[in-house]
This record gives sequence, C-alpha cells and structure tokens, in this order.
Amino acid sequence: MVKTAGNQLSWLTLGGLGVAALSLKVGCAPIPQDDSKEDSAWEDEEVIRVVSSVLRGVGPEVVLPSLEQFGRELDSLADAIDAWETAFESGADTAQVHADTKEAWTTAMMAWQEHEIMQIGPAGSSLTAVAGRDLRDEVYSWPSINPCRIDQEVVATGWTQSGWFEDNFANSYGLDALEHILHGGDENVCPSQVDINATGSWNALGPDGVEANRIAYARALVTHLGDVNDFLYEKWSPEEGDFSGALALTTRSSPYATDRQAMNAVFDALFYLETVTKDRKLAQPLGLVECSLDICPDAAEHLESGISVMAVAANLRGFRQLFTGGEGIGFDDLLVELGHADLSDSIMEKTDNAISVAEATALPIHEGVTTDLESIVALHAAVKEVTDLLKGDLVTVLSLQIPAEASGDND
Repeated sequence: MVKTAGNQLSWLTLGGLGVAALSLKVGCAPIPQDDSKEDSAWEDEEVIRVVSSVLRGVGPEVVLPSLEQFGRELDSLADAIDAWETAFESGADTAQVHADTKEAWTTAMMAWQEHEIMQIGPAGSSLTAVAGRDLRDEVYSWPSINPCRIDQEVVATGWTQSGWFEDNFANSYGLDALEHILHGGDENVCPSQVDINATGSWNALGPDGVEANRIAYARALVTHLGDVNDFLYEKWSPEEGDFSGALALTTRSSPYATDRQAMNAVFDALFYLETVTKDRKLAQPLGLVECSLDICPDAAEHLESGISVMAVAANLRGFRQLFTGGEGIGFDDLLVELGHADLSDSIMEKTDNAISVAEATALPIHEGVTTDLESIVALHAAVKEVTDLLKGDLVTVLSLQIPAEASGDND
C-alpha cells in the first residue's frame, strides 16, 4: 500500500513543527487564481494554442520520462543490493559491493533530484499543491530526516511487519533513510539513553548483524520506493489515472478550472529552485538565511554522502526539463510566442551557466565548506540569477502568481 495524504504528515508540516527551522513558510493553502485579471495576451488564439501545448506536454514529455528514469535507477540499485547480499552471505569481503551500492544509490538519488522540481499534483504537498497527495515525501522526506530512528529500526527490523510503512513517518524510510543505511559507520548515531544503546541491543548485533540487517532494510526500502514510483506513474499515465490529461484540462475530473490555474501549478513547481534549491540548500547552510556567516551544518543536504552540490546540479537539470517541456513545448516557446524570446534566451543561458558552475564544484556543502567558500557562494549567485528572472520578468510577462512561500526574498 502506498501512503498518501490523510495518513502522513508532509515535510512542510513537520517543518512547521520545528524540524530544522526551515526558511520555507508552511500551512498555506493553495491560493485561488483571479482569472478576471487576464491580460489581452492570454486571450490571443495563438497564445492559447501554445499554452494548451505546454500543458499537454508536461505529463508525457517531462514527468513520465523522469519517473521512468528513476524506475530504471531503482532497478539498478536493487541489483547492487543483491550483489551486496550475495557477497555477505558467502563470507566474502563486501567493501567493493558496498561501494557499488553507494554509487547506485547516488545515481538513483540524482534521478530523483531532477524529479524534485516536478511536484505537481499527486507528488506535491497536500497543503500547497492542487490535488497534492504528499507522494514526494514517500520517496524523499528531506529536510525531515531522523538517522537515529533508522538505526533503531536496524535493530528492531520493523519493516518486516505488515503495515509498517503506513504506520511510520516518512523519515523512517525513503532515499534519505537509504543514505544513512549505506553511509552509516559501525556505530549508531543515537544518544546513550536511547534504547538500542541503553539496552545494549546494537552492540549485541555486532558488525555482521548490523550489516545483515542494513542489507535487508535497504532491500525493503527500495521495494517500497518502486511501489511509490509505479503508483505515481499510474496517476500520470494517460492509460491509468491520467493526471496528464487533468493538467491539460482534457478530462472532466480536472481539479483546474482554467488553463491559467493549470499553468500556475507548473509555475509553482518551478519555484522549487527558488525556495528550496537556492534558499534551503544553499543560502541557509552558507549563513545567508537565518544563520551566522559561519556554516550551519545541520541545515545542509546529504551530509553523510557528500553529494549536496551534485543535488543542486540535478535540480537545475530538472528545472530546465520542466521549463522547456523536455522534447515538447515549454515556457520558452510560450515566451517566444509572446514576443519575449530575449527573456527565454536569458533564462536558458543562466540556467546552463548555473549547471556548469555546479558541475565544476566538487566540494560538498557541509562543515568543510569554509575551505572553499568562494565556490559555493558563486554557485548560490549563479542559481540566484535564474530565480531572479523567474520571480521578476517571467512573472510580469506571463501574469502568473508567485507561490506564497516565495513571495519574499531572504537573500
């Protein structure tokens, strides 16, 4: 069973309860669109045609291919776990297969980091996205993470019980839990008073017992991730749930009353680059938001694996895919139709530049960032050049609405 809104708390909700002191605002219901303010450009027949093409292409040209790619990487990760288990059970040295599994996880994680931008409809938050079902959190719940809880489950093996995924918070599983399973050391991260230390149950497992349980836990998590991905794919598939058609307003059950509302849903998804990539992943760890000028290590993403900058690059690639419509029609084409090819070119140029900066920055964003602060600051500046256009000129030209959580500029 895939858990959806109604029986879990989204990461935005958990953030509001005090997890990680987010710079994002929480608890904001979707804002109704005021279509009475449409300008003449939106009434032009050719513009309407392009808008319809953009909306029709989001599902088949962007979201579904992204989910397919993630599914393929999950299959490779499952194969790597199989090899790890085989080596362990044979008594062989597992160092290499463990490293291979980490690499397979990284590849799958990057596929999802590209998809992070596409939180439209079912993957989106039930608090902020039209038709949101919190399915993103089922896959990746950061910044709501709980490494100690993962270590406790390594001992308890609760995942073997029926209904475990439905009964536990998303920070007990997902790609972030896999990160800790794969990158955790021989010791757990829990305080001494926590049961696995107070009772000695962690030490009783011994290194072999811990590794065996981690392998089994990892396998269960990947299986669940596959189920969620399949469920999301079915929801977007024209042959199944057809959210692709709902977004394009070609189904009677569409939650969007107008193409302007549907376009705003896609536009809101693009703002992940502003509110999460720029502010949460870069500005806050750098101390540009709610922190001192020194690093705030607990605010950073991927502390254990050290792939935080890779994640930023993947977010930018996902942004590019959604903005351009993949192989189809995108916001860039709409801008050209509206007579703003220069703005389209500028957004694409700055996006590609930010990707290049990220891919050339090897240093992860964590405690060690102060050894090369300049490169991370440059990356933040490059991303900001994109998002400044997103919430400035693009909003003005398209007459769309900035999401509530992106209405301020924290840096």
